Amino acid sequence: MVFIVLTAWVAVLSKNILTAAVNLTIFSFLMALAYISMGSIDVGFTESVVGAGVTGLFIIIAIFKTSPIAIEKKQSRFRILRLVALVAFGAVLIYGSSGLPNRGDAYAPLNAETSIAGTPNAATHYILNAYDDAATPNMVAVILADYRGYDTLGEEVVILTAGLICFLLLRTTRGPRERERRKSDRHNR
Repeated sequence: MVFIVLTAWVAVLSKNILTAAVNLTIFSFLMALAYISMGSIDVGFTESVVGAGVTGLFIIIAIFKTSPIAIEKKQSRFRILRLVALVAFGAVLIYGSSGLPNRGDAYAPLNAETSIAGTPNAATHYILNAYDDAATPNMVAVILADYRGYDTLGEEVVILTAGLICFLLLRTTRGPRERERRKSDRHNR
């Protein structure tokens, strides 16, 4: 836990954006280890792949692909528009969350034994039967692997497809010099 707080602190106080990005990637990986140590393997796996892997890589690539001059010009031109968009988005979030039940409310519709339509609530079934059905101590793993296995498989396919597309997009941005160097390397073998 000390390392998690330390990497977050270094990332926030860092004057160098690359140092901050690397520290946030390390922070995300340490959070993944914390989730795994608490027994939530699926959340830890997702955090390590998305948070430490893909997001960290995208941030570092974006740092190297952007120039400070282009950023300053765009920032000065769209500053008011971004501020208005941010305030509007915040207002929509506050309005949308004002109708939600309080967190942990025992009488919220989600916590009812039956749904509004009168059918059994899936969450109640999962909670009551997870340990008996799978004999696994981690209820989240039972829900994701046993009850919702095909849904989880579909989500993993989407993540894999998105990763492959990102790889292909980033791979095609090589310049002519790189292509010529690779051609000459192949011919020299």
